[in-house]
Amino acid sequence: MLDVHPPHSPTHTWKDFFIHIATIVVGLLIAVGLEQIVERVHQRYELRDTREELAHEFEANRENIKADEVKWLSTTAQLQNDLLVLQYIRQHPGTAQTELPGDLRWVQLPFQWDHAVWDAAQQNGVVRLMPLKEANSNQEFYTIMATMAEQSLHDWDAINDAHRFDLVDPDPTHLSPQKLDDVIQLTATALEKHIQFGYSFGRYAQEFPDVPHTITWTSLSQFRPEPINLDPKGMAAAHQRTTDRLKAATPQ
Repeated sequence: MLDVHPPHSPTHTWKDFFIHIATIVVGLLIAVGLEQIVERVHQRYELRDTREELAHEFEANRENIKADEVKWLSTTAQLQNDLLVLQYIRQHPGTAQTELPGDLRWVQLPFQWDHAVWDAAQQNGVVRLMPLKEANSNQEFYTIMATMAEQSLHDWDAINDAHRFDLVDPDPTHLSPQKLDDVIQLTATALEKHIQFGYSFGRYAQEFPDVPHTITWTSLSQFRPEPINLDPKGMAAAHQRTTDRLKAATPQ
């Protein structure tokens, strides 16, 4: 005969089921909450470390720019000298190289900048953890650096184009009149690109005034002065007519 024994544990009710489910849900919420806390702490330390590394990278770039400003001024003087010498040759054909008012210089060093930390911060998403103002300020700085690096390479190419003639003969007095005109035009183009490169130094000085600057918008104005600055009295009337014309065309 089969013996039937009563269960040793009470029969599960709906109340027990919901208590069990609630316990699981609370446990999951606690686990998710703890995970989020750990992630938030990790992000906080990651942002702190990135800020420290960006500060070091900014300081390195600041020192690079100080050196690049000096190099830019030196190259500007060289290109102006080159134009003077080349134009003298055109105006005084037959002059020996030893009798020229100077010799030609074509030295230009590409712009140097560091951006590995900022690139990493963008790739791993740390930039999104920064306040908007901080992220925008950093983006502005590195955008200016990238622009300057690109302009520097265009500058480099233009200068190399200008003095390609010396691969055959380094004596500019041996150039034909047509070739001499071509070299003068290429040198003027190189100087133009170099000054465009310089405008970015002016923009950098304007956007980051708390950093010492050798090159500013004011110092750059001497390289391409406006007629009103060269002759304020004589150009006053013409300058005012243009000012009025532009003002009329601009929405108020």
